[in-house]
Amino acid sequence: MAVKIIRCPYCGEEIELKDLYDEMKVKCELCETVLIYRNGKFLNLDTNEEYKLEDLEEKEEVEEVEEFEDYFEEEY
Repeated sequence: MAVKIIRCPYCGEEIELKDLYDEMKVKCELCETVLIYRNGKFLNLDTNEEYKLEDLEEKEEVEEVEEFEDYFEEEY
């Protein structure tokens, strides 16, 4: 069971987090980027860029569905 699902900031691949604690290392399976979770942010080891957890969290695609429904209703 996943605690959270985030997106890799470089390639967009889903990363499933089963746990979340300070100094936790996360590695993207696709592009092999390594991130460390520290003080509520993910730090990239290669570039020292920081990303907030909220920015990487998987978002529901509710907006896209609503836009499609509006378009469908207008056309038909």
